[in-house]
Amino acid sequence: MRVGIIGFEHMHATSYASALRRIPGVELAGIAEADEFRGTQMAARFSTRHFRDPRDLLDTDIQGVVVCTSNVGHRDAVIEAAERGRHVLVEKPFATRAEDAEAMLSACGKHGVNLMTAFPLRFNQSVIQAKRTVEAGGIGEIRCITGVNHGKIPSGWFLDKARSGGGAVLDHTVHVADLMRWFTGSEPTAVYAESGELIHGRGIDDCGLLHVEFDNGVFATIDTSWAHHDNYPIWPEVYLRLVGTRGVLTVDAFRQTFRLFAPKDGAVSDVYWGSDGDLGLVREFVSSMREGRKPHPDGKDGERAMAVALAAYRSSETHGKEAV
Repeated sequence: MRVGIIGFEHMHATSYASALRRIPGVELAGIAEADEFRGTQMAARFSTRHFRDPRDLLDTDIQGVVVCTSNVGHRDAVIEAAERGRHVLVEKPFATRAEDAEAMLSACGKHGVNLMTAFPLRFNQSVIQAKRTVEAGGIGEIRCITGVNHGKIPSGWFLDKARSGGGAVLDHTVHVADLMRWFTGSEPTAVYAESGELIHGRGIDDCGLLHVEFDNGVFATIDTSWAHHDNYPIWPEVYLRLVGTRGVLTVDAFRQTFRLFAPKDGAVSDVYWGSDGDLGLVREFVSSMREGRKPHPDGKDGERAMAVALAAYRSSETHGKEAV
């Protein structure tokens, strides 16, 4: 199985490259990256070839690609891969506009290739155990969910709306919205949200609070932000609290850590030792190609989570409830 990576602009590309090299029978066949320095550096790091043009990588003998461009680059990369019959794993958010998402789904459907969305939290062991508990009826029927996704502010193109499509609301909402759809088996129908540039003053939204309604009557909140300061010990924090008719279930996705104090420089960090969601994600992508089946989560899952974030932006402008 030969897999390539298109774009190393997103920070997760290095983790996915490492995961590909850890899976038996898989070769990282090349990296397509327009930035010559970054491309050659990453190709050397992962012992593979560098291509400046993604079409040159796609024309080699590969079965699939992982797309880690800036957010607005997803559409072109996915469609070019689909037209060459290559299966695709695309970084979240799935796209930045509804019309781009539809074009990506249509292209992959037309050419019969898998389209998977990078939602590694579905492969986090705390999340998996919670899903099993819900499916077994451990808390009865879900009535409401509280979700939190906080992290540090990123840099570079993430702060350029022309390339990112949005700030913290787009970046962090999609993970939690996807888990809520997965846990409830229901579709989001409406969003009321407030968001803004309230923390960092970088010209892009850095926090938001969403109220989401689902078609089965469940309602949920999503607290999303880039609120962590530079010295905060960990990058991500993702929490869920699911209230059911028979009980309450709390999920702390990144609790498997130990705190490290460095007396020489006074630094404090949390060292994560838990399950590797990125590896689980990439394994699923490879397995779906090998077994000729639909991946989990797929492109539609990515599009639906993205739609929640886009509705949140519309609601923030109108200060009213917006349809998903």
